[in-house]
Amino acid sequence: MSKSKERYLTKSRMKIGLECPKKLYYYDDYKNQDSGNEFLEILAEGGYQVGELAKYYYKFHFPEYHYVDITSLGYEESIKATNKALEHRNVVIAEPAITFDNFFIRVDVLVKKGNTIQLVEVKAKSCTSDDEHDFLSFKKSGVSINSTWRPYLADVAFQTYVTSQAFPEWSITPYLMLVNKSKETNMDGLNQLFTIIKTDTENGESRLGVEVNEEEINLNK
Repeated sequence: MSKSKERYLTKSRMKIGLECPKKLYYYDDYKNQDSGNEFLEILAEGGYQVGELAKYYYKFHFPEYHYVDITSLGYEESIKATNKALEHRNVVIAEPAITFDNFFIRVDVLVKKGNTIQLVEVKAKSCTSDDEHDFLSFKKSGVSINSTWRPYLADVAFQTYVTSQAFPEWSITPYLMLVNKSKETNMDGLNQLFTIIKTDTENGESRLGVEVNEEEINLNK
């Protein structure tokens, strides 16, 4: 029996379910309500730019690796393209699709060296070098994960679980990649090299994307 997209538990659905189980049950209704919200699209623009910047960071830092960007939006097509890319021993894959049972994820960046894996979840949330000490909350009742960071860690933990179940022979190290606002870039106008564009999908819907000025980046890297 083939799986339809309604049966997959994705990252988005998992996060909604953690917020409220009823929202998960009515997920498609909430999604449709948000799809036309211009304010949410504006907020998403920064996330798209940071995500695209992360792709090129890994692409340039592993020049000896194969680089594959999985651009297909369909479930089956993206899974097939990912499995093809994973045939390389050393490869950097942007947005690979991984499935196990009824779970489906799209990893932001996956770096594969043999069976050693870096699983990278990219967030537009800003931080400083000292913020790593804020992950834990120390109380009389014990140590817990700070509520501010809990959704981010749950996200990468979910991806790590699905990936480890799909590929049990892999040694996986998860990473949470954030924007360090205490650091300066050596490239003026970096954000202008990642232009937000809107494209139409096959079903007539609009989708935000990023057009990258690779030539300018290569000159300044």
